[in-house]
Amino acid sequence: MSYKTIICPVDGSDLGDKALDEAVYLSKISGAKLILLHVSEKAFKAVLMSDSKEWDTIREGWLSEGREFLLKQRAKVEASGVKDIELVLRDGEVSNEVIAEAMEKGADVIVMASHRYSPVGKLFHGSTIDRVTKRSPCPILWVFK
Repeated sequence: MSYKTIICPVDGSDLGDKALDEAVYLSKISGAKLILLHVSEKAFKAVLMSDSKEWDTIREGWLSEGREFLLKQRAKVEASGVKDIELVLRDGEVSNEVIAEAMEKGADVIVMASHRYSPVGKLFHGSTIDRVTKRSPCPILWVFK
């Protein structure tokens, strides 16, 4: 199969870095565009939200952190030899945003870290990768420990 568009959600975790390494490898051997997707969930998960200027400042600070993180990730990927890189920052719930990006960009594959929650962990927290897998418009490469 020939890949043209690869999406890799990045979060800065060690396992996420392993997934990024796999996405870089796939991009290099296929020549595919690599989309680095970072989802800022802080505003989505915030208990207290408001339409005040202060809240907007806090939210913009979180998004700014996300942009800085993506720029660092791009530098790392460029250093590994990938040329066609797109940075995407989204705000919301991770699984919804990954699916939306895959649909909008016509992704051929999503490369994601799977943190393997225990059954009890899934009960209380759910599993992002499970939610993405059930609704994905394309194959997913799971990267485990």
